Amino acid sequence: MVKMDEFIDAYSDDLLYLLEARRALITHPLMGEYAFGELLNASFCRLFIAWVVQAIEIMLQTWQERDQVGVLSQYFKEGSSNRERVEALCTAFHQAGIAVDPDVFNDFLAIKYLRNTIVHGRWKDHEKEWLDLRNFPTDVRRLTKEHLDKISHVYQNMMFYIFLTSIPTRYAPKPERIVKLEESTTKIADVSGILTFDDINRIIWRNLERIAYHIYQDIKKVVCSEKYNWAQGLSIEDVEQLEDRERKRLFYLSAWRAGKENEPLLARHRPLAKEALAFWHEYWQRPVVSRGLDEERIHQALQVLTSPHFHPELWVWSYSGFLSDEAFAKLLDAIWPKLEEKMVWGKKEVEHALLAGKLAYELLPNITPLILLGVYLPIVDPANVAAYCREAKRALSALKLRFAWYYCVEHHKRFTGEELDQYILLCEEFIDKA
Repeated sequence: MVKMDEFIDAYSDDLLYLLEARRALITHPLMGEYAFGELLNASFCRLFIAWVVQAIEIMLQTWQERDQVGVLSQYFKEGSSNRERVEALCTAFHQAGIAVDPDVFNDFLAIKYLRNTIVHGRWKDHEKEWLDLRNFPTDVRRLTKEHLDKISHVYQNMMFYIFLTSIPTRYAPKPERIVKLEESTTKIADVSGILTFDDINRIIWRNLERIAYHIYQDIKKVVCSEKYNWAQGLSIEDVEQLEDRERKRLFYLSAWRAGKENEPLLARHRPLAKEALAFWHEYWQRPVVSRGLDEERIHQALQVLTSPHFHPELWVWSYSGFLSDEAFAKLLDAIWPKLEEKMVWGKKEVEHALLAGKLAYELLPNITPLILLGVYLPIVDPANVAAYCREAKRALSALKLRFAWYYCVEHHKRFTGEELDQYILLCEEFIDKA
């Protein structure tokens, strides 16, 4: 395997993140209309140009030692102008039998002229003439999305051409024809940034994840401090002998004590805790309850999927994961006579339980709300621990259903939920110590 040069790798990452940053700005829900205008594209073009030229030239330089056809050195002839170097490089590719598009090289020269202008802040007349010829603006404020696509097209093709020099010509791929920009897949896809309700639901969930992460960083700092060290009084051997659950319990009890004593690192999150609770209520009502997954339905589904009388090992349950609800119902109709003698529930009860579990799996990606509501928020806002604990128990039921369905359809096993219960046990211990 060819080792990637440090700087080729770094510039590749920079260009990728520049495009991702542009996309994030365009789609950010709090940005105004100016995020979609000419100023944005011109700005990103200027940044992109500077790094594209550098990335291509770094690859031209470092790839010379792998050059099997003696092409790349033509670009570095001393005393040559930028135009002479680019033209010599294009000619060398053709002479080596590597099919390249002259337009890519002509546009690369234009981009190089633009890079020099942007970096040095001054124009040269002969460069302006070439930019006019290649349909680039002679005012760096007038760069557009079309120019960004052209720059991306040049970058992708130049990097590919340079790579081809490492392959002996007789083995190099021979394209049937040159792909022009109009047909190219190198165009940078844009999206409108208009949100759907599903997007809003995902934003709320991601916000809960960010709040949880943000608070946890300060919890870690506190329980590792001298005053609230969670392992205080324990030897290394004592700590190593603790079960994971007990280690976690001591960790969070230490944080709870710090929260009760108004440790500033934790107390500062109290306004955020109230925001988190409001966001959780919004998420519970918006995608969860509105899709029919209320507490009664969750309870009924759990009675089936976690019962010792349910048979999670049966292959048919897996079909609930990839068939539509209607198709799965028809499948159950067809095979129910063979299953009925094993079941203590009717077909509809089993069907509804599996479909409810599937919905819980879709709506609750991970255990964030359980640990946030059951542990983190009580630690930073001990006065409201009872309210947080009530919501944590609601999250626990939904998550148990999520995992019960997943274990059934993926592993054909029964889910007990003991690893989730520990967070509620902690929360109840907080209440006892309040």
